[in-house]
Amino acid sequence: MAERKVGPPDFEPAVDPLLAQALETLRAPGLLLGHRVITPGDEHALSPAERAGREKATLKVHRQSGAVRILARQLLEQLGLPDAELPRLPNGAPKWPDGVAGSLAHDRDVAVAAVMHSDGSSFVGIDVEPAEPLPPKVMEEISTPGEQRRYDADLLQSRVLFCAKEAVYKAFNSKTGQSLGFQDVEVNLAQGRALLKSGIDMRVYVVTHPRVVALAFWPNS
Repeated sequence: MAERKVGPPDFEPAVDPLLAQALETLRAPGLLLGHRVITPGDEHALSPAERAGREKATLKVHRQSGAVRILARQLLEQLGLPDAELPRLPNGAPKWPDGVAGSLAHDRDVAVAAVMHSDGSSFVGIDVEPAEPLPPKVMEEISTPGEQRRYDADLLQSRVLFCAKEAVYKAFNSKTGQSLGFQDVEVNLAQGRALLKSGIDMRVYVVTHPRVVALAFWPNS
């Protein structure tokens, strides 16, 4: 039987040099991290298993989903896992190969991914947002009273906390399958950590230009 390839054999690199430079500051031992500018044609990267349950999604959604999977497959190949499929779990998160912890995210223009080997005790979350202000009402909903005392209005509205908390949620959900609210997470950017109401402590790293990208690691070690 011929070897199956997922999607077309070649997807041209599509990178933002400024973002690539910024992401270098987020690299950690054992972590593979990258980004891809979402490009017409990326939707063709999706396998039937990856489209399952979303056949009626818009072209935009398929293109974004394809872009993050192109990127993830490139990173997984570096871990010795070529042509890996990443179908969606019932909660919408990707199903990673055994022995891998990973996270995917995209905004309207850019996809990001982070992967690493894991024995099931370490988890990672990633998120990306445009470097644009949040609406004031959203800013108030996502920031805790402690964060509102700690940070000025410009930072609170800058999407940095929003992005960090989304990354924390993804790492937490990967481990527990449970949800978090924005008020369940207190972010201390100076310390590079996020403390959950439950007492869980995660490392958090953020870049803010040319896009806001956050990484969260559990455990904090």
